[in-house]
Amino acid sequence: MGFSFKVVPADIDESRLSQSETPCEYVRRLSLSKAEKILSLHPDAVIVGVDTTVSMNNEIFGKPADFEEFHLFMSKLSGKTHQVFTGLSVIDRDRTVSSYVKSDVTFVEMSEKDISDYWATGEPVDKAGGYAIQGIGGSYIKCVSGSVSSIIGLPQAELRIILNSFMEGGIHE
Repeated sequence: MGFSFKVVPADIDESRLSQSETPCEYVRRLSLSKAEKILSLHPDAVIVGVDTTVSMNNEIFGKPADFEEFHLFMSKLSGKTHQVFTGLSVIDRDRTVSSYVKSDVTFVEMSEKDISDYWATGEPVDKAGGYAIQGIGGSYIKCVSGSVSSIIGLPQAELRIILNSFMEGGIHE
């Protein structure tokens, strides 16, 4: 992208505030909370906070805690279209920009064997929704509408636009 980044994990509470908090509100809040936490440690930096979640019918699919939860996720997503929301917040001491990117992902029908075999790879454990489109999980994706980089976890086109504006001294809020 032409920028130098340092990854700094932000340990925040990722609980949903309420069932009425929409997936786009949820990822925007988390991305901003992550950015604000890191800005407090690095006050002279431009901070990028990002959070991604998988959702269907306003239900949020986080990282599966165990096989049972993963199985539930895959059973619901199998053969259906769901949404992936990625919140993106860019902040410094004086400016804040927060947005989100929504993409649609359609899974193929997954058999019980597909679900068990995929879990056995270990890939789903730390992934929102229990899958990685850029990994083995991509073989279960029928089609995508939207930003693949956002589904992976970093909406590159949107981030480039915001960072270029920041570097040019724009975006004052």
